Amino acid sequence: MTTHYRISYVVTTYNKLPFFRHVLDRLVAARQDDEEIVVADGASTDGTPEYLRELYESGKIQQYVSERDKSQAHGINKCLLMARGDILKIINDDDAFYYPAIREAATYMQENPEIDVVMGYNAATQVEDLTFAKVKEDPAKDFRRWLDYKQPFWMIDLPLLIRRKSLPLTGLFFTGVAFLDTDFTFRITSLGVNIAWCTAVLSMHVSHPNGTFNRMSVKRRTEEFERIRDFYIKVPSRGVGAVIRDSIEAAKRPMRPAKRALFERFNLPQYQDPERFQTGYVPQIDEDILTATYRICDSFLASQNQNRPVEFISKLKGANSNPGVQ
Repeated sequence: MTTHYRISYVVTTYNKLPFFRHVLDRLVAARQDDEEIVVADGASTDGTPEYLRELYESGKIQQYVSERDKSQAHGINKCLLMARGDILKIINDDDAFYYPAIREAATYMQENPEIDVVMGYNAATQVEDLTFAKVKEDPAKDFRRWLDYKQPFWMIDLPLLIRRKSLPLTGLFFTGVAFLDTDFTFRITSLGVNIAWCTAVLSMHVSHPNGTFNRMSVKRRTEEFERIRDFYIKVPSRGVGAVIRDSIEAAKRPMRPAKRALFERFNLPQYQDPERFQTGYVPQIDEDILTATYRICDSFLASQNQNRPVEFISKLKGANSNPGVQ
């Protein structure tokens, strides 16, 4: 008999077992009875298939496949088609997630069946320096512009929740690009997809040298982003005003370090986007760097959401407020 789930967590991985264990062990510990974990491993050679088999046989994950795939998007699509939950939540194999806020967003989607996708805030830190983390405001501003003016935009996919029944509208992830989240979010904001914004911090990106983005050259990143953007958005020709603005920006750029130093010297407030927060990280004896990384992620996500009012902003009702998630 097919089991029905409220949320399906879809996870892809390939040869990142040290990171993946931290991510999946946390997800397994957080999973509730009405949630399933679906994993696609791209035939890893680092012990991941054996780890997944052990979890599956002990009932800790509900579905998995370990076989060669064509790309991360290909693996995600396999999971999306295998999933049995009403709400689909993508979980990356090296990032961190805040499951109380994710469940809050899933509940909102269940109570508002017109909503196809929920977006939200994402934090970021880096393995090389755990003393600070950042939270970007730009995606929330971009969402507001989309809500008001239908202006397509892109954002990282870590905070996204997708209604399974909406996949025929949103489509699957495009397997022809590395920036699969850029393509997907440009696409859904170009279509008639009903999207809501959640003010909670749903996820946290962990930057490290082996990450997909960091392995790409700056030239390739730029070319792929521009190719995707130009497919969905007609970029207007550059006029005199744009040239003047770019010239002013170029003149300001060398002055910014001195300006920041001056403001810091006199403790003056500075505009930051992304906003930078101190994490309070202190190395602990005999703690390896990945254990420290995910400890800091857990702590930072909890502290950010502790007193943050959770609102859902959409075309339906404006903003719906709820107490902060715990």
